[in-house]
Amino acid sequence: MKFFGKKKPSVEVEPLPAGTPDSEQSFYTQHVGEAPLNEFSGESERDTRRTSLHSPARRRETSNRVNNREIFFLFARAGLILFLLIAGFFVLKIGLGKLAEPSEKDQEKWVANAALMEGGPSLESPSVEAVSVSSLAATEEIIGKRMRQWGEAERHLRAAEMRERDGMDEEAALRLEQALRSAPEHRVAQQLLIKIYMRAGNYAEVVPLCVRLLDQDSQQRGVKVNLLHALQKLGQTDACLVLADPMLEQEPNNLELLEVAALAQWTAGNGEEALALFDRILQNNGRHLAALAGSGAICQERGDWEKAMPYYLELVRTHPEKEHYHNLVRCYAQRGEAGKAVVFMGQAVSLYGEAEVSSWLRSDLEAFDLILETVEFRSLVDRVVGVETRKAIEDIRRREIEKKAPKIPGGLDLPTQPELKISR
Repeated sequence: MKFFGKKKPSVEVEPLPAGTPDSEQSFYTQHVGEAPLNEFSGESERDTRRTSLHSPARRRETSNRVNNREIFFLFARAGLILFLLIAGFFVLKIGLGKLAEPSEKDQEKWVANAALMEGGPSLESPSVEAVSVSSLAATEEIIGKRMRQWGEAERHLRAAEMRERDGMDEEAALRLEQALRSAPEHRVAQQLLIKIYMRAGNYAEVVPLCVRLLDQDSQQRGVKVNLLHALQKLGQTDACLVLADPMLEQEPNNLELLEVAALAQWTAGNGEEALALFDRILQNNGRHLAALAGSGAICQERGDWEKAMPYYLELVRTHPEKEHYHNLVRCYAQRGEAGKAVVFMGQAVSLYGEAEVSSWLRSDLEAFDLILETVEFRSLVDRVVGVETRKAIEDIRRREIEKKAPKIPGGLDLPTQPELKISR
């Protein structure tokens, strides 16, 4: 379809001046009547300034300046944090160093310990000149001497350990004593020496070593137990109880402590307290050898044969030893139970031989007075020692009884118990 409208007037092009050659004209030369190449040249200066401020290039330049400032502040903040961390580390290090420095009181204590190590009254060691507090800063000479002493102590300790493993206790003890001359407070050397002394039964030497170790650390339970046993073996009952009581408060069911305390009470003559402690042991372990034997022995001392029998019956059942059979037979004989006494005598004969049982008759015939004339007892004794020997033993016992029998005024003797039985 053809559109009709006003026809635009044609633009007349002025001819070039006659003097201008064609060669001087170029593509970028503006001809007369042509629009300028810059499409914004016709706008006002205000529009140009506004456009340049909001142009993409202008916005990019402004955005870059803001980002650079933020990055600068970020780096500055990171540097400040790093500086504060480093400064805090050095301040903390200096503060801890000040706290770790020994106080004047500690320094005085170190000086006293050094003097004790060098010139203690109980151990021979080379003396060192007194060191004043002002010169406590350990000198090269003192440190060097200490290092030599420590090294010598360690060499002696290693040699002692090797000899102790080989069963050479005497040589090991000599080495340990040399180690303690160089380093009197050496804990490992003292502990090993205590172990050797306890095996050798040298309890008098164990006590001071244990006390010295407990002075260093009073919570060493093993050292306390060794001290308890040493005091008990030495008969130091009161000291043993002083040490055992607070330990039992901390460990009321410790069988080892209960045993030591019970034996100490028994030695001190406190049979009732000892029985109570033995009973606590048997409540935890009904086969405890020391508790059974101790309880039976205390009951025998009191003449309470009936209470003693259950302890010895359990011992014969769990720990069949000849002394337990002997005590059980004594209990039955003292109660006049000839049949039971003969049964256990027969078991003892089968286990330990006739010579062992016959020694009971010779050394402890008084215990068999109540069953001496019974048929069961005589038959067993005749089989064990023979009829003639049995008669000789009975005659000896009869004469002993006659010597002890009271005299009646007028020269007549009272009849003895065996004679009364025979007369019946």
